This record gives sequence, structure tokens and C-alpha cells, in this order.
Amino acid sequence: MIQPRMRTRDKAIELLRQEDPNTCMSRNAIDALIKSGKLPTVRIGSKVLINYDLLLEIVAAGVDDGQPDEQPGTIRKINV
Repeated sequence: MIQPRMRTRDKAIELLRQEDPNTCMSRNAIDALIKSGKLPTVRIGSKVLINYDLLLEIVAAGVDDGQPDEQPGTIRKINV
């Protein structure tokens, strides 16, 4: 069984930029994936970890950033 590479958000971005210096992924994009529930997290003490390999799979699959699609004539939720 392959062990997942668990990283903090900042370490994941650092590793991603080492592998792909021209990446457009940002901390905000990862935060949006986490907030939408598409990228689960694990809390170990004070650290919040993400599965780096799962992050790569999500990005490769072209999953959106978790923002709702705007539909004309509907009321959108505003987070306060």
C-alpha cells in the first residue's frame, strides 16, 4: 500500500512549485478546495494536513475551485 504524502498547505504549494515552477495554483485555490469539501484535511495537533497526491489528482481532473456557478435569476448565498 502506498502511503499518502501528507503536507501542510504551504509545504504542498512549495513542493508543487518545485515540480512545476510555472504552476498557477495558489494558497487561495487550495483553501477554496478545502472549504468546498473537495480536498479533505486531517488535523494533527495544531497542523492541518492535506494529501498532496490527492491534490494533484483533483487538479489533473480539472475540478473547479468550489465556487458556485452563477445562474441568472437565482439568489446566491452570501457568506457573512
